Amino acid sequence: MKVLPMVCRTKAIQVMLALVGLIAALAQIPATPVLAYDAHLRRYPYLTDVVGSGATINWATDQSSSVGQVRWGRAGAESCTAHAAPATSTTITINGVNEYQWKAMLDLSPNTEYCYRAYLGDTAPVDLLGADAAPHFVTQLPAGSSEPFSFAVFGDWGAVDANGDNADQANVMQQLAASDVRFAITTGDNGYPSGSQANYGDLVQSGMNVSGIFGPTFWKVAGSRIPLFPAIGNHGIGSSSLNHPHLLNWPQDRAVASSGGKYLKEIYCCLNGTQSASYASAWYAFDAGNARFYILDAAWNEANVGSTSDYQNDYDYHWRTNSAEYQWLKNDLATHPSALKFAFLHYPLYSDNSTESSDTFLHGADSLEGLLSSYGVDIAFSGHAHIYQRNVKASDHSLISYVTGGGGAKPEPIGALGCDAVDAYGIGWSSSSNAGTTCGGAPKPTSIAQVYHFLRVSVDGTQVTVAPTDSRGRTFDVQVYDFAGPADTTPPSAPPQISAAAVSATQVKLNWSASTDNTAVSSYIISRDGAAIAAVAGDVLTYTDPGRTPETSYTYRVVAADAAGNRSAPSTSVTVTTPKLTKRWSSLLPLVRA
Repeated sequence: MKVLPMVCRTKAIQVMLALVGLIAALAQIPATPVLAYDAHLRRYPYLTDVVGSGATINWATDQSSSVGQVRWGRAGAESCTAHAAPATSTTITINGVNEYQWKAMLDLSPNTEYCYRAYLGDTAPVDLLGADAAPHFVTQLPAGSSEPFSFAVFGDWGAVDANGDNADQANVMQQLAASDVRFAITTGDNGYPSGSQANYGDLVQSGMNVSGIFGPTFWKVAGSRIPLFPAIGNHGIGSSSLNHPHLLNWPQDRAVASSGGKYLKEIYCCLNGTQSASYASAWYAFDAGNARFYILDAAWNEANVGSTSDYQNDYDYHWRTNSAEYQWLKNDLATHPSALKFAFLHYPLYSDNSTESSDTFLHGADSLEGLLSSYGVDIAFSGHAHIYQRNVKASDHSLISYVTGGGGAKPEPIGALGCDAVDAYGIGWSSSSNAGTTCGGAPKPTSIAQVYHFLRVSVDGTQVTVAPTDSRGRTFDVQVYDFAGPADTTPPSAPPQISAAAVSATQVKLNWSASTDNTAVSSYIISRDGAAIAAVAGDVLTYTDPGRTPETSYTYRVVAADAAGNRSAPSTSVTVTTPKLTKRWSSLLPLVRA
């Protein structure tokens, strides 16, 4: 046997050791995950606008094709690809990468389970879900249904570190996905720090503030099954993009249209020294079973406060009694009596966080708090402060309210400046002392995981259960409310002394005297020639009917309604004939009708 020289043996040993080290190092490199879904998919399919008998399915892809569709079917009764619906696309830029954002609007049956798949391309379309099972979801309960249901509420989420990670937020999403909720609503601040498309991200990109919502461990986990209705917050209210990320990513076409809400960019100028700016106006309402849900816009850009505060600017633009949002909300509350009503907004009515404190501009009988209370809203949910806080009624013009800001952004402490008497239970976390903080009857949290949370809200008739659930699935401060109250079966009296006058060839003005009721008149419903045409709030005793035809007779009646849904007998009828159109009015007629 030939023996190698010492030098050769040494080199051979070194090579062997190097190979062993290389093998060991390779063993430590995680294998590239094998995707079950197709590589063209950039945002996993997710649901919005599941109201009435409709649903919208959204997703994003690379730009390898400009044609997309959804195929769907009734679960258990037909194939998940039995029907097809075309999708429309919008070009978006995520962290410098051009992609397509898709949406497909489906017309379905209410309270029915469906399954679906998304496709890319025209000829031989690609199944974007690949080997993944077809997602299932249930369409909305019809208005007035008495079937029990549950929904989730959370806020202040979409924050990731330099590696694109947020384990606590991922845990909240896992717990929410495992729950039995039919839909979810946020209390604002969706995507940190600015609600940009990069903050929202996709399934591929990661990094500091990138893919905090559509990353693979976040909304992907829940969104394909659970529809989302997010309120807007101060993070993300403004955007220089032509297509505002909040409005584009979370389309709610049916809900906005059916409630007469707003969902668009508008110019806000220039109260309290604020600069003219284009911000999203996002408010609407929808029904689910025996409840009505109000998604409100109560936020402002903190970089554009002018001579005052963000809270006052929000109030002056959104919540003065003559503002568009206040007037819309008042009219909808008055004309939609229901057993239960819930409101969702960003700025908190009551908060014991020292930096995101109570919004006192919303307090009192003549502001948002009083408006919600006077029309029977049962609970208001808000965010902004990254804490959990449950508040009892502050006065006769108040209502039960919650702060739920523990969806994923860095938690904040509670009670540093003291705890308000309305704060029945509140928890937070101090990063500076690495310890839990508390108000009301709450025990002090021992882990930050207890402060990350969502609310599971169950509705069964007039009984409502709010079960806060932390990122590890533990419930706390569970409250059961019964909002039945004494049954009101007494209708208001018929509106007296109705009169009508043609104020022009194309407009008729009605006036009437107030009806009486054992509680309060919430609205008046106006009919023309036997058909209802409009409704006004209970403190309004006049209505102008526009767009009439000259030299035509019209007959009007008015009916009074209360919050319980009782309606009066109709008023006496009044008939009026519009005059002949003069030359002066003839030239203005196209403008009047427009």
